[in-house]
Amino acid sequence: MGRMDRDESVAGVILAAGAATRFGSPKAAARVGSRTLLQIAVDTATAAGLTPVLAVVPPHLDAPAGVTAVTNVAPELGMSHSLRLGIAAVPADAVAAIVTLVDQPTVAPDHLQRILGARGRTPVVATQAGGVVGPPALLERVAFSLVERAYGDAGLRQVLRDEPTLVTSVTLDDPIPDVDAPIDLERITEACPGCGARYLPHGHDETHPYIGASAACWAAYGELLAREFEDPAYGRVHRHSADTYAVQHPGSDAGPQRQSVALHLIAICHWLEHELPVERLNAITLRLANEDREWPRLDPPEAYRMTVVDLLVARSGDEHLRLVRRWAETTWEAWAWHHPTVRAWANEAIR
Repeated sequence: MGRMDRDESVAGVILAAGAATRFGSPKAAARVGSRTLLQIAVDTATAAGLTPVLAVVPPHLDAPAGVTAVTNVAPELGMSHSLRLGIAAVPADAVAAIVTLVDQPTVAPDHLQRILGARGRTPVVATQAGGVVGPPALLERVAFSLVERAYGDAGLRQVLRDEPTLVTSVTLDDPIPDVDAPIDLERITEACPGCGARYLPHGHDETHPYIGASAACWAAYGELLAREFEDPAYGRVHRHSADTYAVQHPGSDAGPQRQSVALHLIAICHWLEHELPVERLNAITLRLANEDREWPRLDPPEAYRMTVVDLLVARSGDEHLRLVRRWAETTWEAWAWHHPTVRAWANEAIR
């Protein structure tokens, strides 16, 4: 058994085929920020160094790129059925597998690495949180047969409870929250103060000096910028996505923030209602920004129908263009109370 050597691989097995009767739709496809719960679980497993990564999914759900899909055609048989399918699909050259649940998106890569680091004493390493031992859990290959004793939705928890001498526990201070219903997503996420999109708490605190976005939302916008800067098919509408994001995140009531909102709203108006080309938008914005002018504060809307996370589903430049246009349109609609003011500024700027 022992610790993992350089040439050994430990697989990741993500159980993502639950019936989700309380959630109302497949939990694996539910989005938190820019990612689905399944993509979060895949990213966590990959960041922890697990390879290969397998996902047990229902027939209608595709696994992300680079992930081995294990189809469960009978999710109503419970988690234990998914567990057996996943373990059976682990390739022969993997010495062990870590089983994770798609409805535990707060599990961090470093916790999985702690589990890997605890290998060597017993055939199972499992998480102990809130007095309960269960997933994420590592099974050495000699322990794969334990999954045959699992039943229903109990999964590994009951098996590990019955065989405590087989288990090394890695303890967490707090229980891992499960996402069983949509309200649970609200409990484990934070809302961006600007656009209202919800994200898992972000480990980094980088933000913009006057764009009023949370660190997680600013990171999602960074994903969008990366696409636009790397691919000209996406980048041709960068000006419009920048305008829309800025308008949705007005920040505090200070001079730079008021100017930002005013100028970006004017640019959106010029694009949607006057069809001005980007070159002219840039010239107008530069001229207005250099004027010695005090812009009033415009109270922002309470909510938006689209946010930056809705843009990250695009898989082509043309789809991105359509989504950016719709994002700008819905954002402009949300600011309807201020349309007379902004239109007057826009007409003045054109003249």
